[in-house]
Amino acid sequence: MIIDHIENLGRYAGLNEHFATAARFFQEHSPWDLPLGRTVIDGEHVFVNTAVNELSRDTMAWEAHAIYADIQLILEGQERFGWTDVCEREPLDPVRDFQVCHGEARMDFVLSPGQFVIFLPGEPHAPGNPAGLPAPCKKAVIKVRCGQ
Repeated sequence: MIIDHIENLGRYAGLNEHFATAARFFQEHSPWDLPLGRTVIDGEHVFVNTAVNELSRDTMAWEAHAIYADIQLILEGQERFGWTDVCEREPLDPVRDFQVCHGEARMDFVLSPGQFVIFLPGEPHAPGNPAGLPAPCKKAVIKVRCGQ
């Protein structure tokens, strides 16, 4: 897991060629100008899902991915995340690259506009939680292919 600010995304271009593609894209395009929905950057290697969500959950729902890293970038509002390295995993849904996990937070943190967190494949994380009272949050989830 990596936490940083969007202006520093280029620091992680060396993780793999697809991180480099994502970094180049956001050097040339403002994430605040992304339309809601899916934006394809490089086919199924790099794409972005942008949404406004009403955050209101009281408990963290855990997930992991096998193929894609998530770069979760806050555009408006705030969002609370959880991260753990110990969890019980349900079978992976290979079509959605989504795995439900059951665990407890080892780390709990809040991101504000311009901040992002990178969750690498296999890292259980819990996004979508309010930082305080229920409130809307606009974010871009950049999916970066890392695996088969």
